[in-house]
Amino acid sequence: MTKTIARPLRVALLDDHPMIRTAFEICINAEPDMMLIKAFGSSQQLFTELPDLQLDVLVLDFLLGEKELDGLALVKQLRNHFPRLNILISSAMESPAVVKMVLNAGVKGFIGKSQDRGEMIQAIRQVGYGRNWLSRDMAYEIEDLYVIHEELRNPLAGNNQKGSLYEKVKLLSPREVEVIRCFLNGMSVSQIAIKFKRSRKTVSGQKQSALRKLGLRSDSELFKYSSDLLSRS
Repeated sequence: MTKTIARPLRVALLDDHPMIRTAFEICINAEPDMMLIKAFGSSQQLFTELPDLQLDVLVLDFLLGEKELDGLALVKQLRNHFPRLNILISSAMESPAVVKMVLNAGVKGFIGKSQDRGEMIQAIRQVGYGRNWLSRDMAYEIEDLYVIHEELRNPLAGNNQKGSLYEKVKLLSPREVEVIRCFLNGMSVSQIAIKFKRSRKTVSGQKQSALRKLGLRSDSELFKYSSDLLSRS
């Protein structure tokens, strides 16, 4: 039996793009069973006001600005402070490896920004009711990660560069994932150090460690295979 809520679903959004916040507000207000409680433009504003809000679902942009807390670090802080909050990740980074990482961190679902409005509304409803949600295509790709894992354990399996990279991503620490993600988004080591309040030496070391684990020798190789690492192929 489908769970019903007599009142509208209470929805909030965190996204640092004003146009996206405006479009989201229009979409939510067009749904009679939903109510937009707040559209946040920064993670700091979110943490300041969230304790006073009653929400059914928070739609969370995975990649924010240079000085913002975002990504896996933001998810973990939200889970620590608000463990019962239903989180739906919204991101242009539609990578199975990234999606699997955030699901493991406790989010309820993932919606790619390439998906249409109807898909987004469906995702919000499902997560708002406390259910897990992935698009069918993403669910298949997540499943492929497990298939790849088994193939790589089989000594007779062929050398699949894409599959190997997917598998190696899982060897990265959360901080290494964040550094690589920001680097691929065009940020310098110095900018990443400022963003995460680490020393430049620490960030540089995490980047080099990630490259070694991925079996890549240079920044150019990292960018060459970035579509396999952090975006939909």
